[in-house]
Amino acid sequence: MQDRRVLARRWEAGDGAVEIAVDLGFSPAAIYSELKRGDTGELDQNKRPKYDPDKGQEVYQKNLRNRGRRKAEK
Repeated sequence: MQDRRVLARRWEAGDGAVEIAVDLGFSPAAIYSELKRGDTGELDQNKRPKYDPDKGQEVYQKNLRNRGRRKAEK
């Protein structure tokens, strides 16, 4: 969760995903996935998708709970 909060602060400050990834020790793909996970559907002051670390954590936990489960067939 700490990394998500750092990501949110730096993203809102205008830092790039690749720069954040290098500094946090993640791949750029992981940062982009996390930004998508926590997307609020709004734009921030930099005209980029707004990121919410709490939503990112919530979606991560939901996906973790559902991992390996099959979808109900209709």
